[in-house]
Amino acid sequence: MTEIELNKNDLSGTLPSELGELSNLQRLRLQSNDLSGTLPSELSELSNLQDLGLYNNSLSGTLSSWLGDLSNLQFLGLSKNDLSGTLPSELGELSNLQYLYLDNSSLSGTLPSELGELSNLQNIWLYSNSLSGTLPSELLTIA
Repeated sequence: MTEIELNKNDLSGTLPSELGELSNLQRLRLQSNDLSGTLPSELSELSNLQDLGLYNNSLSGTLSSWLGDLSNLQFLGLSKNDLSGTLPSELGELSNLQYLYLDNSSLSGTLPSELGELSNLQNIWLYSNSLSGTLPSELLTIA
């Protein structure tokens, strides 16, 4: 299986860790459901994943450093969840990332300068969080 798209349903519960066994998965879209719990670390095994869209759910917990292991990721959409904590610097390892949507959550702390390493980044949405500090100059040098 290469794609799972189950947007705008009434799915609830937690994300099953078995998703990490779908080694050919390229697209996982489960937005606008009622999913809860944390992101299972087994998702880090999805080495072919290009598109992860889980926004508008009730996911909680922090963004884990293992997100940086998803080296083929081009789209990361986790907006409108109950995510908290800081942005992991490992996000800067996602060299193929084009779209980063983490708005409308409870993220805090500063913007890691490593985000400036995302040379393919086209859109970054981080509004309506509790981020603080300065805007890293590295982020402003992305062509």
